[in-house]
Parts: sequence; structure tokens; C-alpha cells
Amino acid sequence: MNAELKNNLESFFQKSKLIKLKKGEVILKPGDKPKYVGFLKSGYVRMYSVNEAGVETTVQFFKPILYLTIIFACTGRENQYYFETITPVEMYTVPEEEMKKYLLENPDISKELMICMMNLFLDSIDHCNFLLSGNAYNKVAKMVKDLTMGKDSFGITHKLIASLTGLTRETVTLQMLKLEKNGIIENRNKKVFVHDWDRLEGAINKAD
Repeated sequence: MNAELKNNLESFFQKSKLIKLKKGEVILKPGDKPKYVGFLKSGYVRMYSVNEAGVETTVQFFKPILYLTIIFACTGRENQYYFETITPVEMYTVPEEEMKKYLLENPDISKELMICMMNLFLDSIDHCNFLLSGNAYNKVAKMVKDLTMGKDSFGITHKLIASLTGLTRETVTLQMLKLEKNGIIENRNKKVFVHDWDRLEGAINKAD
């Protein structure tokens, strides 16, 4: 999302209700039909499914709320996923009819938002392809990079990384230990610190 579009959307949403959520709270569950469009002021959310065996698979993470709730508002489709906070979250909510009216009255913003949603769709395809073709070391290294998002550290469980990558928790732990042994990351005080960004990028592209 470009800066101008983000600023325009923030200005619109700032006039609405602000909800504060703790880490680990479920915002939406399968079968829910949200009557609002949400916009994250701060924090991260993941979208995941649970199969019959109780195994979680994260479909998207960080900030999928805006796009998905717009899709629900415009199509009337029922939500099929869980949306859970993975950090403390602040989220603005606007009734879906207000959002529809805003987009109709601001076609330039509507166009830019559509372009962002198309790019997100293509990014999701690339992400799925990477998860299908990469090895365990690649996948965990890529997730470490994505989770840091320009920061030097992050705090997250190996179980959640497993859900994000489609790997088992045990496999994630082994790959994290390998990244640490190679001097790329360090585990300290329940956080992961990145020490070598160039080598982390190399680990993402490393062949078996």
C-alpha cells in the first residue's frame, strides 16, 4: 500500500470506533458475517484454518483485515477462517455501508485500493508457490525475514512459525537452531535477533 493511499484511509478510519485487543484474541471465526470493515492502526493479525485433525494452517498474516472485510462487505460472503491477533492490536471499525459509500464517493482511492488488492493476490500466489517448492531451511529463513519486517528482532513461538510455513514444530526448531549455528540469528530472552541480513537472504535461496 503506497503512503498516500494509507494516509487517506487512515484519515477516514480515524473518525470511527477504535478497538483495542490483546495478543491471542480471535476477531472472527468461521461462519461469522462481519458488518464492518476493519483497519489496523497497529499490531499484526493472522488468518488461519483448522482441519479435522485440529492442525492449524495460516493462510495470511500481518494485516489481512482491511482487504478481507472489504471483500465480505462487497460480496456478502460468509467468512471461512479464524482471524487472531499475534500481537496487541488497535483496530478501527467502520460499518460496511459507510465504507461502500466512501469508496463510491472517492473513485481514485477505490482504484488504488483495487490495485493493492490485486498485488496482494499475486503476492499470495508467490507465497504459496514458495511454500510448495522451498525446503524447510528456506521456509523458516523466509518467515524470519517476514516477521522482522525491517526490525532487528521479533518474539513468536515455533508453533506459530510451523503454522505459517506448513512445517511441524520440531522441524521449525531444528531449522532455527541451524540458522543460529550459522551465525544468522540469535535466540535470546524469548526473542529472535537477526545478526546477518545478507546471509539470511542467502538462506532463503539456498538449495538442498
